[in-house]
Amino acid sequence: MKRSLVATLVLLSALLAATAASAGTIRAYIADFAVSPADTANLKPTLQRLLATRIAGDGLVTVDSAAEADVIVSGSYVTLGKMFSLDVIAKNASGKQVAAAFEQGESVDALIPAIGKLSAKIKGDILSQVKAPAAPPAPAAAQVAPSAEIIRKPASAEIVKAPSAEIVRNEAMPGWYSQRITGVMSGIATWGTKDVVVADNNGIRVYRPGAKLDLVTEAAIPDRMKILGVDAMGPEASGRVLIFVTIIDRETVASRIYALQNDTLKLVAEEIPYMFRALSPYGGAKKVYAQQMGRSEDFYGDVYEASIVDGGVKLANPIKMPRYANIFNFNMFRDKSGKSYLTAFSESGYLLVYSDTGEEIWRSSDKLGGSETYFQKKDADERNTGTPFRTRFIDQRIVVTDKGDVIVPQNSGFFVLGNLRSYSKYSIVSLAWNGSSLEESWRTKQSQNYLADWAYNAAAKELTLLEVAQKGTFGGKGGSVVRVLGVE
Repeated sequence: MKRSLVATLVLLSALLAATAASAGTIRAYIADFAVSPADTANLKPTLQRLLATRIAGDGLVTVDSAAEADVIVSGSYVTLGKMFSLDVIAKNASGKQVAAAFEQGESVDALIPAIGKLSAKIKGDILSQVKAPAAPPAPAAAQVAPSAEIIRKPASAEIVKAPSAEIVRNEAMPGWYSQRITGVMSGIATWGTKDVVVADNNGIRVYRPGAKLDLVTEAAIPDRMKILGVDAMGPEASGRVLIFVTIIDRETVASRIYALQNDTLKLVAEEIPYMFRALSPYGGAKKVYAQQMGRSEDFYGDVYEASIVDGGVKLANPIKMPRYANIFNFNMFRDKSGKSYLTAFSESGYLLVYSDTGEEIWRSSDKLGGSETYFQKKDADERNTGTPFRTRFIDQRIVVTDKGDVIVPQNSGFFVLGNLRSYSKYSIVSLAWNGSSLEESWRTKQSQNYLADWAYNAAAKELTLLEVAQKGTFGGKGGSVVRVLGVE
């Protein structure tokens, strides 16, 4: 009797696995909306985001490029007097129309409900008309363990060191976690101690970890300002730590430098027209760099080494930035022969390697990095782009170790579509240069949070990670977490 029951359960689980495997997911790309008359209210990205967030789920996911999609959804928004009309068309990959729907309303107050109704209509038609790609067959129950695709837990329980790995086992959470910090934090920096400084749109806070994170001191900034990044250097012989806060005031860079000493923050300089980033080129000594912002360019001119002299900033040793590289997204490494390379992120999120002459010689096949921190500037080409402002995202840090390895984060997840981003999971990835390309050597197990910023302590071989555990939506303040993870 028991054997029959076991056999029945095994057969049932196999049938359920086969059923689940056959149920694929339709991938939809939401194209830019056409808005008429002129898009004075910047509705294009708003309508795109509203439709994408409401159409996803229950067998349909959104992707960030048409090349990845099974179906492409395009829409238009037209106003006539006080009336508006929303029209959406869905086409399959071959260009054949598979669904269409429209909604009308009498005022802008009815726009969001109309988007909800419209997305339900078009989604139902897509699911009924478009055949989802078949999912790969699931392994039979008796073959699940041991599988060559399952990564075994390494001795440290923290880092997955299998380059061909695809599936990470569900182990206990490694590393040290802080308590929840109220608010959506955007930047973090460390120096030679265990203390950290974190930033959000309200200012910076210095914390000291112990059983939990204890607030040491803080400094606020005016509401009109936005922090793009925070970096720290020190401590000096006197114990002083310099904290560089890159700030944009409306459309002008107005950075600040604070001195942290005896658990007190003192403003050293303000209204500085430079953006800052601290990094360790070639895996060597940590340095702080600066770059200007131009009137028409987001990042202007060379990147310089920066030092503080008499309350001001002194620039030296310029580094010419190749295409795509800027103050926030570059670093440099050497191969075994001592040849120098510069690495940076492209605007689309691919990791690039440049030769010492500035020639691009390698590009990753997967997108890496990924950030939700951005600034906006007036678009001088509004007539052609159709939008009064352009959005520029601040790229993630690139770390180079003393061994020459390149470490980068990889945010991914819920909603990434052009300038509309909301990441929901991440890993940290280490890559090694083999003479012609960067190869993955290890990665951390995936976290179900968005990584806002991070830092690497070369002496302690630790990653300090700033995770956003809850986004600030529907009037809530959200929440963040600091995590410390050993890598060796």
